[in-house]
Formats: sequence, C-alpha cells, structure tokens
Amino acid sequence: MERFGELLSDTMDDTIRQVFGETASELIYRLAERHVPLKREEVGKKIEAFYAYLEKLLGSERAQIIQNISLKRLCLKLRREYEEVEKYFWFLDELYEIKFNLLTSSSKGESSVCN
Repeated sequence: MERFGELLSDTMDDTIRQVFGETASELIYRLAERHVPLKREEVGKKIEAFYAYLEKLLGSERAQIIQNISLKRLCLKLRREYEEVEKYFWFLDELYEIKFNLLTSSSKGESSVCN
C-alpha cells in the first residue's frame, strides 16, 4: 500500500507541474506545508486533505479538474483504462440506486425494484 501512496504522490506532482508549471507548483506545495500542514511526499497518504486544500486554494471546479487529470494519469500508470474505472463507479451507482429503491419500495409495500 505504501507503493500506491508513492505512485499517487508522483502522479499528483506530475499533474500539478504540468498544469501550473514549476514555479507555481512550488508555491502550491509551500502553501500546503504551511496551511495544512502537508509535505509533498505525504500527498499520496493524505490525499483527502490535499484535495480539500486544493479546493480552498483553487475553487471546487478547478480542483475537480486537477483531480480528474490525476485520476486519468494514475490509471495510465497502472495500465488500466479510465473508462473501466468509470464503468465500475457507474455500476456501483446503479447498485446503490437499486438498493435504495428496494428499501423504499419494501417500506411502501411495492414489489418492482428495477425500472
């Protein structure tokens, strides 16, 4: 699992540097160390804290763009297709919707769950 954290840190660093350049990236990391506190090497282990910090610094939409680019790069590094990951989450969303429908319909006495 430590290897995954390192891979995630490297991927995030590559993305930040590609999007913002060297100087701005260094500034982002220095500010993160000061305000979170979070060192560059710890990003993979504390990814939620880093994304929350990016949202504060850049705004929700820009942070989401960085997150999506990083996820795609991570998938490429892991030699997996981003679409496969997307399909997996779609599948989970569908399962949760079916479960929700099942729970709400059973409380109402309805029988059909899948629409």
